[in-house]
Amino acid sequence: MCIDGGILPGGGAGLGVVFRDDGGNFLLAAGKKIKGSLEVEIAEALAAEMGAQLAHQFSFMDIEMDVDCLIVVHRLQNPNATKDEVTVVCRNTCRQLEMMRVKAIRHISRDANKGAHLMAHVETRWNEPVIWVERPPVYLVDQLQLDNVTAVTDQ
Repeated sequence: MCIDGGILPGGGAGLGVVFRDDGGNFLLAAGKKIKGSLEVEIAEALAAEMGAQLAHQFSFMDIEMDVDCLIVVHRLQNPNATKDEVTVVCRNTCRQLEMMRVKAIRHISRDANKGAHLMAHVETRWNEPVIWVERPPVYLVDQLQLDNVTAVTDQ
């Protein structure tokens, strides 16, 4: 699963998640806008939490989480290391991930995470996630192919 969170130009934050199987085939994508003034690291952590919730909801039990925010990666790998808002959200995410088999939580480049970034900026109503299952939205198809190529060349 690739996750991304970001601050939206008009205010608030966007959360995006893309799930693929081991072969890189599309499984699910989701985007959500939330109101409030957040730091980007909090948005990234909330996107990870949304990803864990969706993984549980759709019974994705073997998880690899790819995140382009190194702070969130460190907090997810060491949820008791510090005490800040990012850590609080990451602890909640870790509790949800305990119900699954987490193979890896990795830092990836932003170039390999543009699909999740697109989902974080999808047009939707506030606090109402949009979810695509089995077939990605048309605007995401080309980016998913590019993300696969970038991820392979980054390794």
